[in-house]
Amino acid sequence: MRKLTEKDKERYLKFGSLTTPFLEDHYVKEMVMRDYNRRLKSGQQANIVESLICWIASFVKAGDDNFRQKYKFKRTAKEIWESGFATGCTDYALVFATLARQLGWPTTFLNTAELGWLQRLLNGENSNFHYGHSFCECYFENRWMLVDPTCRKIMQNYSLDKIELPYNVGPGNVYVPYLRGLDLGKKTSSKEHNLEMDRLCKKLKI
Repeated sequence: MRKLTEKDKERYLKFGSLTTPFLEDHYVKEMVMRDYNRRLKSGQQANIVESLICWIASFVKAGDDNFRQKYKFKRTAKEIWESGFATGCTDYALVFATLARQLGWPTTFLNTAELGWLQRLLNGENSNFHYGHSFCECYFENRWMLVDPTCRKIMQNYSLDKIELPYNVGPGNVYVPYLRGLDLGKKTSSKEHNLEMDRLCKKLKI
């Protein structure tokens, strides 16, 4: 796993256009530590990153199909939080990245393509569906970890180029990163998002 450089730290503690803070720093820390300390007192295994994931999940629930179609890729982290509903993995990753950076943890927003879908794209096969997943990478306790706030999973060891999950997301469990940054950069539509995903993924070599 790569080391955290000063450039990484500076870059991934910044906020993007969709990941602007919307809560006070002290409140974020208080709520995460409240969950963390509750777990310790009850004799459970406690992890502060996991406590942040669980706090987000307690406030932001999965929206229904109509909600997802209306708002997917079209909101900031603040708008997602205030609505109380997520359209999917992108929304959960945007909220996690925002709050994690407020806690002082360098954090990436990571978009990936499902390997089988990516292979078909690179072979020139057309598909009506796009299969991918949004994660975050969080630098905590002197190491990078892969965070899946949608599925509430954390991986301590993973490949930067091909992520093999011990669980399935959608049609598979192998995902290839194609976008690593602060967030998506702007609000967009599903059609525009998919076109950009195609463009970036066609540059990949697997």
